Amino acid sequence: MKAMEDYLDKSGKAMLAVCITFDHARSAEKMTDWHCVGEDNDAWKEGPYLSAGASQKQINRTHPYCLRTSDESRIVAGIVMGSNPSKSDNGGVKIPLPPKDIHESRVDPAISRLAIIEQFELFKEFLITFDGPFNKKRCEEWEGRIDHDDLNLVRKFTDRRNELTHDSNFELSSMKEAVEYFYHLRELAPKFHEKLTANKSMRPNVD
Repeated sequence: MKAMEDYLDKSGKAMLAVCITFDHARSAEKMTDWHCVGEDNDAWKEGPYLSAGASQKQINRTHPYCLRTSDESRIVAGIVMGSNPSKSDNGGVKIPLPPKDIHESRVDPAISRLAIIEQFELFKEFLITFDGPFNKKRCEEWEGRIDHDDLNLVRKFTDRRNELTHDSNFELSSMKEAVEYFYHLRELAPKFHEKLTANKSMRPNVD
């Protein structure tokens, strides 16, 4: 049971940390985005977003805010763009960034991708403790030992993790997908663990 408890503890803490990081990043992204300007904008109909307390003056959403970036961002920008980057027509510097998703977000696909990869690695670490089906070869060896649909889910989640890890072009992930991925892995874990325990209890004791 220790392997199961460790997995549930690690995966839960990791996913909560990701969600909190996503909420902060997406909230800041909305505050600095021209597409989110306006009190009646869809951006403010659903969280995450920054808001003043109930008894305080509410945030002015008629204009986007500025974000003071970190020293780390400044260093990376210098590495990517060089010491004398070209300027746009308005005098600013255009930073090359990955594409936005359908919700005009860059933080959503970036954070959710890392979450899915991390959750798979924690699940794999758990499966390895009892030679579970953590890759395609092991899935073949587990055929007949557990429900076929559950094995297919593991194959599906393995393929998605490999796609996000190794491919340069892939369908952008989302936090909704990451949470569903997390949920299903935690549903699968006890099924495999219970099957292993049942198989062990059926083995005769040999002195």
